[in-house]
Amino acid sequence: MTLSNTHRQVPDAVSSLTNDPILRLPEVERQTGLKKTYIYALVKKGEFPTPIKLGERASGWLSSEVCQWVQDRVAISRAGGK
Repeated sequence: MTLSNTHRQVPDAVSSLTNDPILRLPEVERQTGLKKTYIYALVKKGEFPTPIKLGERASGWLSSEVCQWVQDRVAISRAGGK
């Protein structure tokens, strides 16, 4: 593999990320109506998307995964489920 092949993949990766931004906790709280403690409790139970580690003390969630979670909650609610 040459370096030029590796560099061609980077713009595609960046392009896909800009179409699916990473949300930080305040935005996730705003979009879900949930607070930090409950979000992390749901993550621990496997009932909410797992955050992406961004750095030593920073994490975030893919917008598409949070949106899908919200849509799933709406569908469950409308169907009369839990």
